[in-house]
Order: sequence, then structure tokens, then C-alpha cells
Amino acid sequence: MKLDWNLMRVILAHIESETIKEFLNDANSLSEWKEGQLLSDRRDQKQDPSVRVVYSHIKLLAKGGYIEGLHVQESLDGFFDIGISANPSLTLDGYALLETLRTTGFVDKLRAFAKEKSVPLTFETFKLVSAALLPTLLK
Repeated sequence: MKLDWNLMRVILAHIESETIKEFLNDANSLSEWKEGQLLSDRRDQKQDPSVRVVYSHIKLLAKGGYIEGLHVQESLDGFFDIGISANPSLTLDGYALLETLRTTGFVDKLRAFAKEKSVPLTFETFKLVSAALLPTLLK
């Protein structure tokens, strides 16, 4: 699976607007996220590939400390299950990440900057590079 910053922005925005349950229940909104994802090629088709891609990104955001109240588990056969609390929410880091991802063109500029410096764009480098790059982009 490829890390999709746009999908993360969508997930964070739905959590912020308290519409994450509706997003996760809408198969049409999820279907656009399976395109080009290798995860769908590696696993049996027991669960829709787009669901697995979205749930995998939610799992990453939860483990990264960006969201609370959503818990994703994966079974040994590759089936994902999600638990949603009564009030899923963003953490302070989650709000900061969402605001960063909302900035028009920021992720593309960040990717180019990371590529120029030969740095992989992981969560940690995203935080470090965005902190260094943000002042230059706001000029």
C-alpha cells in the first residue's frame, strides 16, 4: 500500500467535522481510494480493497497519535475491523497535521523538498521537514 496524504487529509477532515461514521459507511466515497494500491493485489478479496486501504490509513493515524476513538484491527487472514467510540476526535497533533495538509500545494512542495534532499517522506520526516519548510512557504 502506498501512503496517501490526501486520504489522510480526508479522514482527518471527516473526524473534525464529526462525519467519519458516514464516510466509512458510504461505499462510493471509499471506492476512490483503492486505485493503484498494491495492498489490494497482495491479499485475498475477502474485503473490498478500498476498505482495507482506508482502514490501514486510519490505523496509521491512530498509531501515530493523530486521532482518538478509532481502533482498527487486522485479522491473520487480512480482514480489517474498526471500532468507533461515541466521539472520535483529533489530537492536538492531528489538528496540526490537518491544517498542514489543507494548505494548497503544501504536500507537493514538501515531497519535492524531501526528494531534493534525498529524505524519505515518513511521518517523522514530514513533521521535521514541514516545520523547516513552512516559514519559507508563508513568505
